[in-house]
Amino acid sequence: MIEIHAAGEPTPELAAGGSSQRFWWALLLTLIFVFLVGGFLVGSPFNLLFWGIGLSFLIIFVVLVYRGTRSPAKLEFAEVRRLIACDQCKVETEGPLESGDHIFREIGPCPRCEGTLYIKAIYSIDKKEPLKRQQPKEETEKSKTQLEV
Repeated sequence: MIEIHAAGEPTPELAAGGSSQRFWWALLLTLIFVFLVGGFLVGSPFNLLFWGIGLSFLIIFVVLVYRGTRSPAKLEFAEVRRLIACDQCKVETEGPLESGDHIFREIGPCPRCEGTLYIKAIYSIDKKEPLKRQQPKEETEKSKTQLEV
């Protein structure tokens, strides 16, 4: 029976350290031993060749062990947000991007002034930053009197 796995996904046997993986590790260690010790046993012209091959297998072994112990990098994606604005009262709120959203898409009536809500911008934010909510700038009587004075 043929098992098909996604690209880059190890077979269950290899993921669990199955017999196939143990076989390849044992073969690699045996080759390292044979070539390094064999360098002492063979005649003079071939001993450097055996040691070179043995050291090459040793380097491959060290690289494979290092790759196995290293933790995989965790990918973090930026969060995509949308800025919703009203065309009449100029209120702006931020929310998560939804399927089918695009800039200048009308969302519906504004709950505040019955104007039209639309998507003003789509952008990404760093997940560590808090969301910013902007309320409309209303002129209160206190600010009007401060401006007049």
